[in-house]
Amino acid sequence: MKRHAYNNFFSLLAKDRHLLVYDDGVLLKEHKDVLDTFASYRYNNINENTLTTISRMLLTSKTDIVLIYTENPSYIFDICTEVRRFDRTIVLSVVMQNQKSDVCKKIINMADSVLATPFETDDLYKKLSAALALKLMIYEMSHTLNTHKKFLNDTGLDTYLDSYEQDIRIILERLSGLIERLQSGELGEELFCDLAKEIDIIGTIFTYHHYTSHLLSIFNEMSAFLRMYDFEDVDLSTLEGFDYLVEITKDIHNYLESFFIKRIFSDVYVFEHSLHDSILFMIRRLTKSQNFNSDVEFF
Repeated sequence: MKRHAYNNFFSLLAKDRHLLVYDDGVLLKEHKDVLDTFASYRYNNINENTLTTISRMLLTSKTDIVLIYTENPSYIFDICTEVRRFDRTIVLSVVMQNQKSDVCKKIINMADSVLATPFETDDLYKKLSAALALKLMIYEMSHTLNTHKKFLNDTGLDTYLDSYEQDIRIILERLSGLIERLQSGELGEELFCDLAKEIDIIGTIFTYHHYTSHLLSIFNEMSAFLRMYDFEDVDLSTLEGFDYLVEITKDIHNYLESFFIKRIFSDVYVFEHSLHDSILFMIRRLTKSQNFNSDVEFF
């Protein structure tokens, strides 16, 4: 997607949204064009009083998204925690330098988007666009669940598939991007958390109909592993596990496409058992465990 296309897409998402900024004095100065795209933004320097004023700031101004930048990851984590405690629907976007510490891993897991320094303005546009789009999709899905869950449970598969076909198309595009990142050799907590968020959404969609609701436990298992994976385990003996993760993600992509788009109704229970065994095999490979059943084949 070209630069102007990203900017136009971002403008559509941001024009009715209200932004709250916490930063060390860099973002406003160098990326003011991005901030001006929002309906409004409120800027705050990070200092020792920041945590005591967050709740009041959120109460006194409508906030759809919080953007945080500071060289101190502890400040970022504390701000994220306060915002999540106040309202879990607020989009959390974080810019930070070092992503190696334990607190940074927690931030990556908590935030809706993470951008590492140094970065260009276009990078900020892309990250905020993706975070806003994902959050809006989750919000719309939540409303659909609240109003249509019983209806979908009581009707045939076609109605269910029609209701979520467009959401699945968007998810398929994002899964393709994640597969490309994995195949390019990108590894790290941010990528795993991005994939875990998509897996969570897919699992939630499957709960909306009785025919597929039992799949949730499989996706919860995969998401939990991705979020908790310790990259200290990575060495030559575990690299094969990342190839299996690529194949599992492709398999999920293909099943969603076949089920929701092409309407090829392959047995959901076959998919469930195949996915369960594949995830188990991947986990054992990635965690250096050699105590696996040789009868369990990958796909």
